[in-house]
Amino acid sequence: MLSLEEGSKLISHIRTSMYRKIRGLPLKLSDESLSRYKAGVFVTVEFLVRSNGTERREVRGSLGVVQPVRDLAHDSAKIAGKLVLAIPRFSEMDLRRSVIEATLIGDLRETSFDALSSLRWGIEGVYVPPVLVVLPQTMLELRILGEALKRYVASKVGVPEKVYVFSTQIFYELRPEGQVIERELWRSRIISQALGLNTVK
Repeated sequence: MLSLEEGSKLISHIRTSMYRKIRGLPLKLSDESLSRYKAGVFVTVEFLVRSNGTERREVRGSLGVVQPVRDLAHDSAKIAGKLVLAIPRFSEMDLRRSVIEATLIGDLRETSFDALSSLRWGIEGVYVPPVLVVLPQTMLELRILGEALKRYVASKVGVPEKVYVFSTQIFYELRPEGQVIERELWRSRIISQALGLNTVK
């Protein structure tokens, strides 16, 4: 588990890596603090879209690994660099108007398909090898909680022979290059409204 200060440093490290990739500079693959950690990590870029006096966030891209390749500084920088190239026509100006989210992944363990209907909502995610990853924030955004998650997974890959769950820690910019918070999705009213159970007390 990272502290909030370390989480803020991680977001800054990711953003700097993106700027460096856009500018054609070599990535900084080490950090005195972040290099001490090993965890899976997903990086997500959300673009701020303003229209008719309102503002909404639109996911532009997300990329990551469920298990560490090396250390957190190395892996997050590499992923950030690849994500910049994967988003069509993503410029430095676009990055300045985007917020960054980092999801740390740990405690990867095998479970049964039936057990997916009773996860720790807002905390745990799902991995079905080799490619399907469902982060807890995706579950809330798509309202795929309880039995709906099983139906979602089955619609993507059928009923899998092997399925894994993992725990997460999520850091998120409130504004582009602004304050970083740790997201506590398990507090979301979406969970209690949809299920009324399995929330963390």
